Amino acid sequence: MAGGREAYLALLAGKDPKIQKLLDDGYEFVTNAFRPGAKPSGFKAKEDREIVRELQRQGYEVELWLAYDERGTAIATMSSIWRRKRA
Repeated sequence: MAGGREAYLALLAGKDPKIQKLLDDGYEFVTNAFRPGAKPSGFKAKEDREIVRELQRQGYEVELWLAYDERGTAIATMSSIWRRKRA
């Protein structure tokens, strides 16, 4: 599983310089989450802003960026969420 996650992050970092910068700056990928209003009806999941607020309450700096699928294709309805401990 860890190898899959590492391969996914390497793919994204090679495709998107912003993701490489997040990794270089010490951010850790958390998850992809739906943008406000993009969650399918009846789908139980938190939207990106809810997750961001929770992480901030836990003491993290948080960044939102484009979300990508496992092939490296952007997902317009989702954000990727990145965190690092506050200094």
